[in-house]
Amino acid sequence: MDKQMERQTEELANAYLARQMSRRTFVTRLLALGIAPAAVGAIVAACSSAATTVPSVPPAPSSGGSSPAASLGPQPSPSAADLKGNVRFLIGPWSSDEVAHHQHIAQGFNAIYPNVTFDFRLYQWDTASQEINTSLTEGAHDIYMTTESSYPDYESKTGFSDLTSKITDPSFAGELAKYQYMDRIKSYGPKILGLPISFHVEDAMFVNMDMVQAAGFDEHFIDSYPTFLDCVTKMTKKGQTYGMGIGIQLGGYAEWYQRLRAAGGSYLTPDLKSPNVNLPAVVEVTDQMASLFKLGIAPPLGTYTYDAAPAAFAAGKMAIYSSDLASTTALPASVPFTWKLLPYPPGPVSQVNFNDLSIYMINSKTADQDLAWEVVKWWTNGSSDAYWADNSGTYPARSDAATLGYGTNSAPQLAEALPLFQAHAVGLENFPQWSDVENLAEAEIQNCYAGKETAAQAVANVEKIVKQEVGI
Repeated sequence: MDKQMERQTEELANAYLARQMSRRTFVTRLLALGIAPAAVGAIVAACSSAATTVPSVPPAPSSGGSSPAASLGPQPSPSAADLKGNVRFLIGPWSSDEVAHHQHIAQGFNAIYPNVTFDFRLYQWDTASQEINTSLTEGAHDIYMTTESSYPDYESKTGFSDLTSKITDPSFAGELAKYQYMDRIKSYGPKILGLPISFHVEDAMFVNMDMVQAAGFDEHFIDSYPTFLDCVTKMTKKGQTYGMGIGIQLGGYAEWYQRLRAAGGSYLTPDLKSPNVNLPAVVEVTDQMASLFKLGIAPPLGTYTYDAAPAAFAAGKMAIYSSDLASTTALPASVPFTWKLLPYPPGPVSQVNFNDLSIYMINSKTADQDLAWEVVKWWTNGSSDAYWADNSGTYPARSDAATLGYGTNSAPQLAEALPLFQAHAVGLENFPQWSDVENLAEAEIQNCYAGKETAAQAVANVEKIVKQEVGI
């Protein structure tokens, strides 16, 4: 421990011993210094033992500024002895070390509540909905990591606990203000089912800037579609490098959707009563994407799998690779060129960056709801959010994460691009069938990429999917 960290730790310990901050605040501040959870537990245990012989010291009078403890807001919490039990998580495989990341967060929680144990199980992305629904019915898990794409459907059904009274409680207001995009969660219905841990961009462009510069451009090649097309065309070297890798997930999950939105379209009109897909500008952007395959600029579908694509990009086989942000954790440790994360160019109507949230929710069948709530609060607090997003390759949902460690371990390109992706961010549309429509629509667009149908046919078929799934 360096001298500055040692001094800061001593100051926090003295404040804790003087009862100027709670055990929870003490642990959170120690973790924010970058001290490992196991070491934090040892420090807290030592201080707690010493505290039995230290007389209570009243808090120092306010000097007009807020103390470090006060900046967290008043958070009345149960004592360490009050919380006991086992909490079972069902979580998504964001990275190859996902369980280890959750175990790290659990260690911090156990520094406050040592009598709570945890189990972590991963679901698979392609069967997530079935696995979660089965688990909810059987009461097999207590806390679930879900994505926003499923949230409108969950909101319209039962199975998850309604956390509205807890989340809107005045004592939680200070913390609630630090969660970004809560307005989106609140907009889905009268119930609030969870708290966000991250927002995830779908899709970003991983860009080999050395190739961009060799083609005679800089990062502003994304400022217009004609310039973008000129650049990716010049970066394409037959038999060596594709200028733009798209469609590598099924249709590129939400890849086409953000182009739909940039063209002024959406699956439904704002009142959710009519399709808003089959527009000339939507056909235009769909044709633009399909033409990349026809021109040999994009690798034929199936050339690279989702898992293999990051290595192909690192090897120079794609000058630009379109993907969600999780690929930042899958890239080789050493990439032999300068790269950036950049948004797609503007569409005919607007600049759009689509993102969705990851949310923790509680099974309504969980016996100890208070314990589960304390766990969800801890898992989504600033330091936990900073750690998880930093190591799982995405963006934190908390405004204070940047000062609590975010950007320490992740690729520097991720934090650097954050303002670009926040500037024109949009979420999904507020209807329960959104996820089903999206999956079917992307499969339809993939047919267009493969040359099985024209852009106009594909867009018309997506409109039919919307009508069928929504029932209009």
